[in-house]
Amino acid sequence: MNRFMRHSCCGIFLLGLLLSSAFLEAAENETKAAVSDKKTGVYVPVTATKELPESFLQTLEPYKPIYLANTWFLNGEGADKGYLNQELFLRFSFKRSIFWNLYFGYSHKAFWQIYDQGNSRPFREHNYNPELFLEWDRVWRFDHLRLGLTEHESNGEKLRFADDASPVNYSRTWNRTYLYARKSVLPFLNLGLKLWTVTDSEDPDEGSFVIDNHDIQQFMGSGEFYLELGKSPSSVSIMLRQGWRKGTETIQVDGRMPLQVLTGGTDQRIDFFVQLFSGYGDTLIDYNRKITRCSIGIAFR
Repeated sequence: MNRFMRHSCCGIFLLGLLLSSAFLEAAENETKAAVSDKKTGVYVPVTATKELPESFLQTLEPYKPIYLANTWFLNGEGADKGYLNQELFLRFSFKRSIFWNLYFGYSHKAFWQIYDQGNSRPFREHNYNPELFLEWDRVWRFDHLRLGLTEHESNGEKLRFADDASPVNYSRTWNRTYLYARKSVLPFLNLGLKLWTVTDSEDPDEGSFVIDNHDIQQFMGSGEFYLELGKSPSSVSIMLRQGWRKGTETIQVDGRMPLQVLTGGTDQRIDFFVQLFSGYGDTLIDYNRKITRCSIGIAFR
């Protein structure tokens, strides 16, 4: 029996060698034939590659400015609340066409206490900003017109408890409809205006707006005015806002230029970015507290 098994194994091994030699010889002949066809100009058809549909990310369009910046509180506002006066500021934004001129947009701001190693480098605040809007280019006398059907903004927080077990409401939220228009008045000057109305119910049983931040328009007002100087990609833009309450003025100045101008690089989609902010609404948690900050980083196109 053992002798039979040994002979069988040897036979299978030899058969495998013969088959391998045959396959190798066939492959070699095919290679020689392909080379010969190439030399003689014989066309060898190639199977066409099927085009893949666009992925979800490929269908997204840039929306509001996207940047990553180091930022500093200039008047110690961070330390006043128990966190560092220096942090990382991230913002990204995209829009996606649904059909016709209807779009879904989403913007996100995050404030990361990356230098606070003692407290595990926490994210101090997130602001979530989804919306649904209609938009048109070159309509009436405007270069761009956008009708915000609904715009939600919140920080995703809830009721928490302090060290003494007293409840503290960290939730901030509001919902709006708005109209935004932009007009180029000179080759290097664009003007814009965004006007909104709050759609949240005044009944606390129907939502948290009244409980969380019923007076937000006292500090954020009912609109923003925009002015942009320069031509993309180098520009300076200014945002002005006035709350309903006296003394609640807000100004934000953004400056950007191609990073390759400073570094000599080749990537034309990254800009050097500077932002100065002074006023209210820097974040939802601080909507009623005046903040003055300076941010320096990079912006993406």
